[in-house]
This record gives sequence, C-alpha cells and structure tokens, in this order.
Amino acid sequence: MNRYNKLKIRTLKVFAFSPEAWFTPGEVAERLNFIPKRSAWSYLKRLWKFDLLERHTSGTGTLKYKLSEGGATRLRWLRSQGG
Repeated sequence: MNRYNKLKIRTLKVFAFSPEAWFTPGEVAERLNFIPKRSAWSYLKRLWKFDLLERHTSGTGTLKYKLSEGGATRLRWLRSQGG
C-alpha cells in the first residue's frame, strides 16, 4: 500500500469514527498531527473534490467537513486492500 493511501485511510478514519460529525481542518490537523497544520486545508479540499468528504460553510465562514457516502465506500475498499 502506498503512502498516499495510508494517509487517506488515516484521514477518512477520523471522520468514520463519528460519521455524522463535522470537523474543521484545524481539528483534523490536530488529530493527525499534520505539520504544517495548514496542509490539512488543502488535503481536505482534495478529498472533497474526489467526493470522499462533504463540505459546509457556516454563516460565520467556518469551513467544516464530514464523511460522504463515497468516502465511507472508499474507506471500506481501502481496508479490504490491506489498509
């Protein structure tokens, strides 16, 4: 399994632990120890573009993500491949 899929699995697991919960990029960065933390913003946006995450912006401009159905399906598939 390549390192990109390992990071994808780790990230999707954060969301799968609480599938209905919304997380900010900062919260995900802390849970996964992203360095620099701002790198979580671009990585989560990439996963959103792949339809693995849903994205929501609140009225105050806070950006949050949660696991999409496609993300849950992809996580199951990645785990079945040895992840």
